[in-house]
Amino acid sequence: MAGKITPDQLPEKLDGILSEFLHSSFDTRQEALQAGAEVFKDAVAAATPKDTGEMAESWAIKTKYKDRRYVGSTRVAKGVVHRKKKGGGKGEAREGVPLSNVLEYAENSPHKGFIRRCFDSTEPQIFAAIKSKLNNGGK
Repeated sequence: MAGKITPDQLPEKLDGILSEFLHSSFDTRQEALQAGAEVFKDAVAAATPKDTGEMAESWAIKTKYKDRRYVGSTRVAKGVVHRKKKGGGKGEAREGVPLSNVLEYAENSPHKGFIRRCFDSTEPQIFAAIKSKLNNGGK
């Protein structure tokens, strides 16, 4: 049987317990995040404007950082894209701009905001997938 913990030892002991919990649940958290990201990736691919269908197939989940998932398109806009200046005029020209950014944010885009709308409408399913994985220990 372990000895009694004094009040001065409590912060250190509690920190140890929480740290152990975080490390033991790491894989489960990553699997839960992946499940949620998969739900969003599938939904945004289905909502992507179709021309050739290449952009809908270009959505990918980036797993570079722990406890984070980024869903983005690998497709880039053809040609040069100009940023707007604060005053509204043509700004800096760039190449290799993600097509999803152009569709999502361009003032003239008929698809403006489709990614945000897709996330907002899919949010309950994303969180349900995460919660389900967490409740089942990542399985």
